[in-house]
Amino acid sequence: MSSAIVRSGCGSFMSAGALAVVLACGGAPAPPPSAAPAAAAPPAAHAVTAVVLVNGCAHFGVENARLAQTAISALVDGCSSFTGERVQFTATLLPGGAIQFEPGAHDSAAIPICVLNHPLTHRVQLQKACSLDVRLEQSSVVVPKSGDAGP
Repeated sequence: MSSAIVRSGCGSFMSAGALAVVLACGGAPAPPPSAAPAAAAPPAAHAVTAVVLVNGCAHFGVENARLAQTAISALVDGCSSFTGERVQFTATLLPGGAIQFEPGAHDSAAIPICVLNHPLTHRVQLQKACSLDVRLEQSSVVVPKSGDAGP
């Protein structure tokens, strides 16, 4: 087995196998450390709050008012986010179990998809329609890193 001898730039002789081990022989400055990666923005969690502003079904009795509230809660359950910060609409419960929507006067004309993805039915026993005014509000909260959460 032959081993080649080479002259390095540092004034000494070494075998070709040892050449791979020597990275620098002084004189040349070490490269600057690479810039630290930009800190990523902390993750944000979305919170959606649903409020029934007016329960127009309350005058049909306590049980029907509770069933109406439950029907609206089922519709907005699962709304983890939507476009915009706030949306207001009217949900009209119709005799026979159907639900009809009307956008609020001062908010966007769209009902959030998260509301419309549910079966649009209710179990309230009604002789005539009743309406509930609903407001959804969305907010974001910065989630601290595990080291920032405290002791």
